Amino acid sequence: MLRDIRSDEPPSVTVAPYRRALRALILATVAAVLVGAWVAVSDAAGPVTVKAAADATVVSDQPDLNQGGATDLTVRSASTDKPTATAYVKFTVSGLTGAPAGVQLQLYSYAQSSTGVQVWTAASDWTESAITWNTAPPAGTTMVANMSNLALDTYATADVSSVVTGNGTYTFAITTTSTVSKKFASREVAANPPQLVINTGNPPTVAAVSGSGQTAAPGAAFAAPLVASVTDGSGAPVPNIPVTFTAPSTGASATFTGGASAVSITTDATGRVTSPALTANAVAGAYTVTAAAMGAAAPASFTLANGSTTTPSPSASSPSPASSSSPASPSPSPSPTPTGTVTTYTFKAVADASVRADQPDTNFGADYVLNTSATSATTPQINSYLRFSVSGLSGTITSATLQLYSFSTSTLGLKVLTVPAPWAESTLTYTNAPAMGAEVGAGPNIAVNTWASIDITAAVAGNGTVGLGLTTARTGTNKVASRESAATPPTLVVKTVTGGPTPTPSPSASASAGPTPSAPASPSASAGASPSPLPTPSGAGTTVTAMGGAVQSVVVGGTFSSPLIARVTRPGGATVAGLPVTFTAPATGPSATFPGGASQVTVTTDGSGVATSPPLQAGAKSGTYAVTATTDGAAQAAAFNLTNTDPTIVTAGDIACPIGKSPSATTCQQMATSDLALSLHPDAVLPLGDDQYELGSLDEFQQQYAPSWGRMDPISHPVPGNHEYGYIGSSIEPTGGTGYFTYFGDRAHPLDPGCVTLCKSWYSWDIGNWHMIALDSQCGVIGGCNPGNPQYQWLLADLNANTRPCTLAYWHIPLFSSSQDHQPDMTAIYTLLYNKNADVVLNGHAHFYERFAPQTVNATADPARGLAEFIVGSGGRNFFTIRATPSANSEARIANTFGVLQMTLSENSYSWQFVAANAGGGTDSGSASCH
Repeated sequence: MLRDIRSDEPPSVTVAPYRRALRALILATVAAVLVGAWVAVSDAAGPVTVKAAADATVVSDQPDLNQGGATDLTVRSASTDKPTATAYVKFTVSGLTGAPAGVQLQLYSYAQSSTGVQVWTAASDWTESAITWNTAPPAGTTMVANMSNLALDTYATADVSSVVTGNGTYTFAITTTSTVSKKFASREVAANPPQLVINTGNPPTVAAVSGSGQTAAPGAAFAAPLVASVTDGSGAPVPNIPVTFTAPSTGASATFTGGASAVSITTDATGRVTSPALTANAVAGAYTVTAAAMGAAAPASFTLANGSTTTPSPSASSPSPASSSSPASPSPSPSPTPTGTVTTYTFKAVADASVRADQPDTNFGADYVLNTSATSATTPQINSYLRFSVSGLSGTITSATLQLYSFSTSTLGLKVLTVPAPWAESTLTYTNAPAMGAEVGAGPNIAVNTWASIDITAAVAGNGTVGLGLTTARTGTNKVASRESAATPPTLVVKTVTGGPTPTPSPSASASAGPTPSAPASPSASAGASPSPLPTPSGAGTTVTAMGGAVQSVVVGGTFSSPLIARVTRPGGATVAGLPVTFTAPATGPSATFPGGASQVTVTTDGSGVATSPPLQAGAKSGTYAVTATTDGAAQAAAFNLTNTDPTIVTAGDIACPIGKSPSATTCQQMATSDLALSLHPDAVLPLGDDQYELGSLDEFQQQYAPSWGRMDPISHPVPGNHEYGYIGSSIEPTGGTGYFTYFGDRAHPLDPGCVTLCKSWYSWDIGNWHMIALDSQCGVIGGCNPGNPQYQWLLADLNANTRPCTLAYWHIPLFSSSQDHQPDMTAIYTLLYNKNADVVLNGHAHFYERFAPQTVNATADPARGLAEFIVGSGGRNFFTIRATPSANSEARIANTFGVLQMTLSENSYSWQFVAANAGGGTDSGSASCH
């Protein structure tokens, strides 16, 4: 089924629907026996679950097409280039002995969207195998529920208690007002199917546990999350029930991580639920955030306020999205408050390592990741250890926050415990690891490619060594960046206060998953503690202060994630409403523009004296610069320090082993190379074909590729290889590429939307100042690669229309290599690229790394106009042999090494580095100019 990767909110992210661990599939086998109908136990006190009995998508431009067997459900409103798509879901409820206390519909979302979807009733006279647009029952006239604020890889929930009132068959039609596709798991994805959660016992009670009564400055994060509990009529905790936290939609309010005003989280085994981090908006005042659970008579209430605080905030907010080349600092330090001066210190880990019960004598101290996993029938116990050296602290500690960059998504998250100091990173193993002590922090709800912040104030008493251990209750593996991942190492943020009364630290904060950065930043700029004073505006009269968006970074040409927010005050701190504030970006050099291409825009302050800029788009030049905010009478402008970064890509081909093959030193290292790729934080990933062995079936993609390289699907731009088509040497089992095209969806064939076999697999896209061209080298399958053939003719038109200064093309089988693993099929394509002044070609197929100097199609060196070719067939499958005598113009060759190629694509140049995933592997690096 077609997968549309767009979303209607930046950053655009949709995650592939196949990230399923083997354990989930085993559980799914048991669940499948239910065939969609759960017979509820009459005296059950807690919620029971009813899986969907049938589901399907129908589309208006293919009115007779049945898609009942697809693995996802698509919902979309019609646009000029996309048809309407409506999803239907049917449930059969039986075994209830009375009216349920409450019922929630749950759909597992593959999209992030504030628009969401709408739920309607419909007749149930349809079957999954026959429903089409023409035969689908019409949706009802009254909307049952609105699922807004969809989040990635989580269940979206809607209260359907008004419809599901007892035993029977129920159908829901799912629609949206958005023209961008919303994707949900269908019942064919047995680990996360559509489901009804029915509360058959006494109505639950929701109570506020902690987090109420807090105050945060406008635009600042609240110190602690909101914690609620759910109990049944007897007072017993109710686990696994969704709780929805909702902030006001207007006036003084706050938003959860990602900018959502509402978020749903499931209670843990103790019946408790912890919200993500909460950030005050720009409007001052008091308000209430509610926590509601299905069937509960009333929600819990949390009273919050946006305004001046009298006690310093005890927890560090998540780092702002910024590039690793220009790290973002946490809050300014020190800064005066009514109770004293708060100083923020940051420390990088000085040692870290994971240990595994199944490899008790192996040391993992040099790994790029720290792993945790709980013991199960299929997973070993894995723990991680960290050590920080804390020095230079002055004053009373008000908070200590552990910041970890996550490569995984998990509602169970991590637990942090104390650990004795004597252990060494280079020798630590499961056998000699010290026992862990008391728990000092917990961080549920971690998310891939985001920072998690965990309050561990109890672990830091002052200067000295701080040893920590990481564990989890999750039986799948959690991964976070280690200190070897230099851009995002584990970081300890400590706040102290001096010169005032001793504050009381706030309750422990849970993990906060920040927005996915285009190029993540480390939480602080330095490893040591070096606080510096925040400049204070001087001069009498009006003052303009930067309140939000002051330190940001984005790829050239991208849109900054946050607007610029300035506050205007008079002497004494009185705010000024209705005053024009002018935001100005530099006229030359690195800069940015407001809507319409303007470098300057004027905005009037609101009732709180706050002026918020329109969205800001980075220009074509990389570098750091200041955007200023000024107003009449102000002695000094507010400055917002912004950075435009050159994009980085990571690429490799020949990646994932087939089902049933185990990793060894020489094969099946797709997890190692994907961990490495994630640690490099690319803006885009280019899988170079033969992404999944042996025949690239959908099942293999789901089980092997998805848990490894599939973690980067939202930023991946793939091309197919010969294995995806079933062409393996002289053994030919034509597949039409169905597994590949179905798994990647429209991302792999945007010129042929909805296609699932023998699709138009070539396409182009732009990043920064570069034009990127994805091509298919399986010429015998796609109708040829010569003049007059479809791919060639498309490429000619695409190159003629290109306006970017630099061009990179990539496909699977190379034209040149220092082995037998090359073919002449792409000769005409290569010649066309040369004639049109393209710069770089990337290939796979040969299972090693090789780089060729710029050359012509006849293998003649041409440093002025030749194409530089990189072969990166080192993605994990196995090794091939390189000839003793290399081919002409071959400048670098690395054999018997798994790894990835990292490239930085600048305005008129590029640089590269081959990064090895296995110890002792070779490296290659350099830079060159575009033609």
